[in-house]
Amino acid sequence: MRTDRVPTTKVAEYLKSKDTVLIPVGATECYGPHLAMGTELRICEEYATQVGERAGFAVIPIAPFNYSHMFLDYAGTCSSEMATVEAYVGEVCDGLASQGFKHFFFINIHAGSLGPLESVCRALRANHDAVGGVIDIFSVMRDVGGVEYASKQAPTGHGGEMVTSVALHLCPELVFMDEAKAPAALRPFTEGVKTVSSGKVSLGKSSFMVFSDISDYSPLGIQGDPTSATAEKGRTVWENAVAYGVEAATRFSTMVLKA
Repeated sequence: MRTDRVPTTKVAEYLKSKDTVLIPVGATECYGPHLAMGTELRICEEYATQVGERAGFAVIPIAPFNYSHMFLDYAGTCSSEMATVEAYVGEVCDGLASQGFKHFFFINIHAGSLGPLESVCRALRANHDAVGGVIDIFSVMRDVGGVEYASKQAPTGHGGEMVTSVALHLCPELVFMDEAKAPAALRPFTEGVKTVSSGKVSLGKSSFMVFSDISDYSPLGIQGDPTSATAEKGRTVWENAVAYGVEAATRFSTMVLKA
């Protein structure tokens, strides 16, 4: 049930038997020359909506902006400070908690919001005796997608084959495959160190954090090669990921943190 698509009486009736709410948290940022800036928004909101429909849970509208400072070199990226994300989402959840919601399941699609969402979850527990949790859509897609990728360079990375395939299946009007191209090898920042993402580099058998911008190592604003993406792969990844989300949300809704 999308709470923005029904009257308040329907939500009040829902709260007589359930107390779980799904909260999609998206981002508006660069996804290279072949994907629209709103790709993460569409994927995240539709994921939350479909999981909510299949599991029978309430879903609120998506939070559209996030901490995306690492993409600000690319025109159209919208970013806010982490403290703003935490305050905005936290205030909304405080209001929902006052209405009777007790299980807050955040449907997240962007690494920049993980810290703020953990803080919100802990505040909800301290202030409302509520349970907070986060599911990361791209992590689920990587883990349960069930497809073989053709590209060799970061197929599940930002703007790569995985997300492009999902977008071709879910929202093809946001995909411009005639502009898709493989990025050059991600630029290392020093000898012997491999760039992984805007917050991670690998060295030997482990890794450490370096908070770079994506333009520092990938002029196209992507990490992976999207040129082998197909809607068929995207459909498989999507259905497997949504099925997992339904089970996760259902289990989450029954969680009690204190014995």
